[in-house]
Formats: sequence, structure tokens, C-alpha cells
Amino acid sequence: MVHGIEPRLPFDFAKVTFLMNWDKDKYLTEELISYRCHQLQQRQEDLQRVHQQVYKAQCQMAKEFEQRVKGYEFEPRALVLARNTRIKKELDHKMKPRYLGPMVVIRQTEGGSYLLAELDSSISQLQYAAFRLLPYYPRK
Repeated sequence: MVHGIEPRLPFDFAKVTFLMNWDKDKYLTEELISYRCHQLQQRQEDLQRVHQQVYKAQCQMAKEFEQRVKGYEFEPRALVLARNTRIKKELDHKMKPRYLGPMVVIRQTEGGSYLLAELDSSISQLQYAAFRLLPYYPRK
């Protein structure tokens, strides 16, 4: 129903069985038409139920997305780890460090990327996109 395809035969999807004994020779065209009319009468209720289920699933996915995806705003002098995206194309990327750092945030540019510096205050020539950065929590 969700995909716009109406079932032709009356059967139960959950049990994967027919709701009645199905024998091709038993059913007349009039009976099949009456089953189809019954389906068409139930169509609005079915569509409302499907709409409610889809809306409920969308709300649930939105809640899960908000919990899972976090947009970080890093202040100057914050410690961050930068994702090393160059290693993705190499064959031995599993053996290489996935993150670079810790690094210190210098400032955020107008475009949203960050200028970073090493811990010895040497400024990096690269600008790092916000999605590549994670906060660094030092051990206490």
C-alpha cells in the first residue's frame, strides 16, 4: 500500500496466508469484483492508517537523528581532532592513523571551516571543514 501497489488477492501479509480458501475454479468474476469493491471502500481508511504510520516513523527517525548527529561549534583555543581523509584512497588505510591531532582552534572562517594550529603553535596551512573535526577530551 505504501508503494502504490494494491494487492489483487485477499491475503494476510503477516501470516503469509490467504484469508479464505483459494481455488481458481471456485471464484466467479462477480465475486472477484465484489472483493475489489470492498477493497476500494476500505481504501481511505487504509491510506489514513498508512499516512499515520509513515508520519510516526518520520518523527521517530528525526528524534534519532537529533540524538546521533551533533553539530559542534568550536571556540578559539579549543582542542580538536581532525579526521585524516587523505588515507581513504590508500590501500592500507586501516593501518594509518584515522585522526590527526590534538590541534588547537585558531578561528572559524566565514565559510564555516576552521584554521588550526599544532600544540607547538605552528599554524596549519590547511583549512579544516567542520564535519572533519571532533572535540578532544584530554585525560585527567
